Amino acid sequence: MMHTVPPPTAISSLGDASSLDLRVKELAMFEWSGGGRMVFLVGDWDGYTDRVPMESVKTGCFRAAVEVPVGRLHYKFIVDGKEKYNPDAPTVVDEATGVRVNVRHGDDTLPAGVLGAGGAVDGGGGDPSKGHPSRRRRLMSRISGLDLYSDFSVQQVVSMFLFRLFYLAMVPSGAYYFYWLIARGGNENAPANWIVFITAEMLSFVSAIISLFGMWKPVKRRWRSLDALRPALPEADWPTVDVIICHYKEDTEQLRQTIRAAMKLDYPAHLLHIIIADDGFFPTSKLVERSDIGLALYQTCVEEAGYDPLVEETMNEKGLVEHYTVKAGDDLPRHDCAVEAHQFEFGPYGADMYAPGALPRLSLVARVKPANAHNKAGNINNVLSNSNADGKIVLFLDADMKPVESYLLRVLPLMLEEQRSDSLQSQLIQADDPELGAGTSKSWQINRDIGFVGCPQRFANVSGDHPDFCAHRNAIYYDGICTGRDGFGMTDFVGTNACWRREVLNEIGGFVYGSVTEDTLTSNEVHRRGYISRYADEDLCWGEAPVTVAAALLQRQRWAKGAIMNGLRIFKGAAKERKEMLLSRGKPSELSEFYAYRRQQRKPNNTFVSTMFWLDSTLYPLLGWGAFGYVFCAIYYLITANAPISPTSTQSLAGAFVTYYLIRYGAFFSAFYEVNMTDVLRSQQCWFSYSFAHTVGVWDALFGGSKFGWVANTGQRHRRSWLEWFNILTLGALLGGIVWRLVAFIVIDEACAPYENFGAVAFGGYVAWMMAPVALVSLNERLSSADESEREGKTLPVPTPIIAAAVTILGVVFLSGWANARCGIEARG
Repeated sequence: MMHTVPPPTAISSLGDASSLDLRVKELAMFEWSGGGRMVFLVGDWDGYTDRVPMESVKTGCFRAAVEVPVGRLHYKFIVDGKEKYNPDAPTVVDEATGVRVNVRHGDDTLPAGVLGAGGAVDGGGGDPSKGHPSRRRRLMSRISGLDLYSDFSVQQVVSMFLFRLFYLAMVPSGAYYFYWLIARGGNENAPANWIVFITAEMLSFVSAIISLFGMWKPVKRRWRSLDALRPALPEADWPTVDVIICHYKEDTEQLRQTIRAAMKLDYPAHLLHIIIADDGFFPTSKLVERSDIGLALYQTCVEEAGYDPLVEETMNEKGLVEHYTVKAGDDLPRHDCAVEAHQFEFGPYGADMYAPGALPRLSLVARVKPANAHNKAGNINNVLSNSNADGKIVLFLDADMKPVESYLLRVLPLMLEEQRSDSLQSQLIQADDPELGAGTSKSWQINRDIGFVGCPQRFANVSGDHPDFCAHRNAIYYDGICTGRDGFGMTDFVGTNACWRREVLNEIGGFVYGSVTEDTLTSNEVHRRGYISRYADEDLCWGEAPVTVAAALLQRQRWAKGAIMNGLRIFKGAAKERKEMLLSRGKPSELSEFYAYRRQQRKPNNTFVSTMFWLDSTLYPLLGWGAFGYVFCAIYYLITANAPISPTSTQSLAGAFVTYYLIRYGAFFSAFYEVNMTDVLRSQQCWFSYSFAHTVGVWDALFGGSKFGWVANTGQRHRRSWLEWFNILTLGALLGGIVWRLVAFIVIDEACAPYENFGAVAFGGYVAWMMAPVALVSLNERLSSADESEREGKTLPVPTPIIAAAVTILGVVFLSGWANARCGIEARG
């Protein structure tokens, strides 16, 4: 935990001109509360060389006030001789060492002309009192498309321009490559393999064009703290916040940790309202009795709120009382999501809300479900409409997602816009702003163009040294694609870890029904109405990923089904709007004119960009069918030794195949240069392993109806799935094909066709490598005799020494057979 003290006004310059001492300094308070007897603080501001002793303030808690440069800094603690990081403060993996450390983000409003976070120099022309961007920075932002107020380095700019160059070059190189495949490079002796390979390559090419488009201008937003804005935003003007924690059947003790994290948010307690949106308190619509989960959940809330019904009189004196209300019939504002709405509220209330050390209000909201309960969307809408929730900002969390203490301080500034003192809007601020408060601040206002601000999902059980064979970290998406879409103001809402403006939710009628992925459907609706979204690319929430392959596959199946359902809904909605516009004979309503104006004024929401993102979000399960094509080609090649292509010369191959793939991989790696290479590999492997689950999801969306079984975040209810057999059997077929091809090379081909045979083994080996991790995890969960907790998420143990010995013996036998085959004897002669 770290608190910032107001910085000194003078700039320290104790070193030479190239020293970091030229940077603005500020006094910062660092805390360690993880125990120990002797604790030191070290940071990258001096290369981790100076150990700053920390003062013990109470048992296990240490503090140190250190003058550090303003900006993004890494730091860690040395506790009794061991290096550690504070898990309650923001963390990041240090790229130089690969070790997780704490990160301090600094201030976002540095004076012009000062070296700020990230090492970018802002030239003259800015307002030194407000940190307004200089003319040079505005010009760079206009040329590059990068966010005006966000920090970007030379490396990021160069990488972005390289990506644009490679991305544009993909079109002509891809066109020539497919011409070469069809007219010159195909293997006419294997037409089936040739045609399937061309189809797979075309699907892969279209997928690359659509998905990489979003990386045209990625944004890495610089962090600002709500309590350290310059000019300051008075605490009286901070918005009220409802923290809605969605719960269905997750473990109650797991939820307890999330409640505690929400109660510890570094935000005025009287402005916070923690609400448990529970959908399992009443198990069915026909049985209006508390379930066992409901009883355990109620007891958890009682304990975490400090309420003790056995000493109710004492609790009443302290303002810690329980209020229980039930809404039904005409008292229920919204009937589509509940028959009855039950709300348990735990204090404090009244004047006690402002007492020092007071906890935020905690409420439990449960519903008696209607026949069509609309799953999570209905549960959330019940809280938004049928409870006493009234916060201006709504933070949504899943039951396992624990926010860091500074979450709101770091995310809410992205929902604000700065008003210059000479601006007309600053002079016309209303006395009582409906979202921001009393309106005493004329420098910061809620940005009415923003619908929500999201942040990535991070998972403690697949971070650090934990293996992530199923790509739960999804780093390509969270660390890449989301930052790219943020540049267009169209980052998706992923169902958790996002702050929404209630005004926007009220406008769209809450969460949108009609899909099993109601989160992305809701963000689609917000973007369609002309609002933008932003993305805080920081580790602000930590949860747990599914622990079994079965749960992961079912989750991906649901996502694929939701993608198709959302895409069809958007397509039908666009067609309906077009029809209504034609029928109106050019005389749209006032409301449609307003939304049309919003879309025209919003560059992120222009038709082309929206269409590209719609195609990307909708077609990815279908474009993934290219994986089936590659699997088919690999197995066909291994069985017959007939390759899908037959280049006439090395020059011909280089001019088409090699050139195309160099350009394509250049675009890919320049777009995701900041993503860990292990995560890149896992995403490629899971593109193969999840293709069958995606296909089942597509089928379910088109022919299976709208219902879909619930999957717990941690996968506790799904230990096995028939979907796993596709990966297991495919891997077995590929390995069997490799053995067959090596035997056939000696026995049938008499060692006379090494190019065809070893080409087949190389291609089949590559596809098997892509399929192996997830398939081996599935096999381990079935065959291992270890305890479930020990084998979850781990591949099948491989006896490396035995395999190495067997490969050595078989290799010698293979080489002997090769030498004694007809072509081997002729080659020796």
